[in-house]
Amino acid sequence: MQLKASVYGWVVAKEKDRITKTDKSGFFSRCEWRCLDGTHSSIRTGSFFAPEADGWAMHYAEIDKDCGRKRFWYSDIGLKKEGDSVVVSVRVSFAWNEEDLSHEQEIPHTTVPKVIRFIIRDNHVYSGRPEYRLVEKPIQFNKAGTGKALCDFIKSPDRRYPLIVFNGDGSEHVKEADALARQLTGKALVAVVASNVDLANEIKEFLPVDYRIHFGQFRIFFPFNQPRNSPRRHRWYDVGSIDYDQQRQGIINGLLRSHTLLEKGAVETIDDIYGLVNRSKLLKLEAASPEQQKQLNDFLEEHAKVAAERDQAKVEASYFANEFDRLEEEAKKLDWLCKNYQNQLEISGQNGSILDASKLMPSLPTTLALVAQSAVRFFPRLVITERALKSADDYCECKSYVVAWDMLRFMNDVLYRLKFVDGQKELERAFQDETGFGLGMSEGPNTKRDSKLMGLRTLQVGDKEYDITPHVKYQKDEPRSVRIYFAFDEEAKKIIVGHIGRHIPNATSKTM
Repeated sequence: MQLKASVYGWVVAKEKDRITKTDKSGFFSRCEWRCLDGTHSSIRTGSFFAPEADGWAMHYAEIDKDCGRKRFWYSDIGLKKEGDSVVVSVRVSFAWNEEDLSHEQEIPHTTVPKVIRFIIRDNHVYSGRPEYRLVEKPIQFNKAGTGKALCDFIKSPDRRYPLIVFNGDGSEHVKEADALARQLTGKALVAVVASNVDLANEIKEFLPVDYRIHFGQFRIFFPFNQPRNSPRRHRWYDVGSIDYDQQRQGIINGLLRSHTLLEKGAVETIDDIYGLVNRSKLLKLEAASPEQQKQLNDFLEEHAKVAAERDQAKVEASYFANEFDRLEEEAKKLDWLCKNYQNQLEISGQNGSILDASKLMPSLPTTLALVAQSAVRFFPRLVITERALKSADDYCECKSYVVAWDMLRFMNDVLYRLKFVDGQKELERAFQDETGFGLGMSEGPNTKRDSKLMGLRTLQVGDKEYDITPHVKYQKDEPRSVRIYFAFDEEAKKIIVGHIGRHIPNATSKTM
């Protein structure tokens, strides 16, 4: 009744028709109000009462306040009481008037309905496990001893909603965390990690390196209960970046429109209420013969199987909706590559004509992965291995992909000449003098004594094994830093690139 009252209060605040205030009992049980005065909205509700569970649902259709009858909004709210808990389902959707033929049909920005805020403020609302509560404000992790709980929360397969973690409690980050928590109420939870060295060390101990959050940034962790949980699924963002304002609305739209929080057996629509009513009637039937009773039992058993399959299909649909966002990004990369290949084919067909190199690369690569893929075609003296391509793809948050292109270009031109043409003995000094980039040909003694760390610097290509300890380096801190590890193939006169991306762990980073 308390939850029904929350929904009722939301409706009354929007509708001024007299019936919404005089027929409260009908709203709480069963009503059908059409063309309400002033708004032309319509509301239907239905109820189900049984010893094992109670159910109630509402379908609310209203005309868009901004563009009138061109667009309609639909809210389906379902409540189902099970023991001491109530399973809540809220789905908001919109549709264009099919008779409106105007070309201006802009997709509206998504927002959280006020009814969600009413419910969350007045009740203990959770998804997955009772301790995984959804709230309207960010949760704080301020001191050592709480880091393990945060890491367990991030990695838990029972967490069903996105978790946004800010690493750092500067004023700019706290302000943005508050804003996102409010705008994503009910669909995601926001956490803020304080600037505390002991807390940071604790998180490093319990959180795998691929899932860590760089200081001053935030990361969106999607649920970990997916068949494929690549670190790339969990996106990085920097509030201070120049393009964050453009990214921000995409984050809100993506999280609110997708990532449905599903509860098995939930009442989602009035049709589900009718289904519960019909099933209850069937259970109360007294069969005329044992044969009819068996048929009835078989039907109910089959009905339960279909319901379970439907719930599983909803879970899979939610997963594929999440995958759609990731594949959309992959499609953009493939489109970029396709255009490059098309331009190369066009150039190859121009027999005897002057080569227009601009057609080979109409636009610069926009990720480190694309830089590595382009290097395969543009730098013939470099052998870009599969391991190098994968490491570049894994470092999707890298901000220095343009610098990485220069590093590879200098390796192809300058480093190759210094090594195989000039026979330069002091490669480190000569390379830095000409390019400005640092070159390291070895590691420290502590790293060399650690067989596991040196094993990370061993590369197998076919029947050949290479030591990729040598590396070209740029800056120290992610996401600006880039490391390119390589080996010289004296026989083939090639530079074998084994890693493009993050710093491969050494003795110093191992103890940090």
